[in-house]
Amino acid sequence: MSTVYVFGHKNPDNDAIMSAVVLSQLLNQVNYDGNEYKACALGALPAESAKLLAEAGVAEPEQIESVEAGQLVVLTDHNESAQSVEGLKGAVVAGVVDHHRIGDFETAAPLHYICLPWGSSCTIVAKLFEVLGQQPTDVQAKLLLSAMMTDTLMLKSPTTTDVDRAMAAKLGQQVGVDPVKFGMEVFLSRPSGSFTAAEMVGNDIKMFEPAGNKLLIGQYETVDKTRALGMIDEIREAMRAYAADKGADGIVLCVTDIMEEGSQVLFEGDTELAQKGLGIADEHDGVWMPGVLSRKKQVAAPILAAAE
Repeated sequence: MSTVYVFGHKNPDNDAIMSAVVLSQLLNQVNYDGNEYKACALGALPAESAKLLAEAGVAEPEQIESVEAGQLVVLTDHNESAQSVEGLKGAVVAGVVDHHRIGDFETAAPLHYICLPWGSSCTIVAKLFEVLGQQPTDVQAKLLLSAMMTDTLMLKSPTTTDVDRAMAAKLGQQVGVDPVKFGMEVFLSRPSGSFTAAEMVGNDIKMFEPAGNKLLIGQYETVDKTRALGMIDEIREAMRAYAADKGADGIVLCVTDIMEEGSQVLFEGDTELAQKGLGIADEHDGVWMPGVLSRKKQVAAPILAAAE
């Protein structure tokens, strides 16, 4: 029996955490391949994740920064090396459960690879319970539903599919909650009013490499962007500092207002390609893009397409 580390991407969001936690539980329940699966995290847990796990009596995943050569791993909610653990190239990737584009991903041997264009990795994990003939416990259902709601912005994101809606309704019925109302409760458990400029920039950010450039794309979600827009100079300074620390050429930050259903987009550094992909120019206070809620589909995708 081998120990397999299961983890989401760096700067984990709720979907990265819950997909790793519940998937590892599921694989242990069915004794998959005779291995032991251990949930891990590549960074500090979001406030909502920590709160939900504490309330459920579920241990937080161990935070790790690197893996040794030969370590068996399962990736959730990502597949690109720039977003993953240090040492990934020397590890043995046994599986992937993801809902993003496939980037610089390759393995030396066949693996279990599940990538579906659904709104949340936890939707896929919920489906895997059915595939493996298991019924999620109420705790597991609640954890999965929480991530589905935060990742699809309470089913408002354009990444949301009919599968997400149906699975959310099923899980909500199991635990006796309205999925959208429950999702808003989870979202509001974030300490949004106390976020510093640095936290707004770095709490949910991913590295991409379009046309060989290192570009960070971050997203700060709020129910009222007013406070953030009053901190533009501080946020821009934090963006420059974060990009320099990570060795990035440029950085894009989307301040996403869930209630107004759009994003204020800021640029720092070499972002000519990003501006081209999004069809907007850099302005000091940022540019409001109505309807833009999904970093994956509405921000990263057109930027990456512009590099082709």
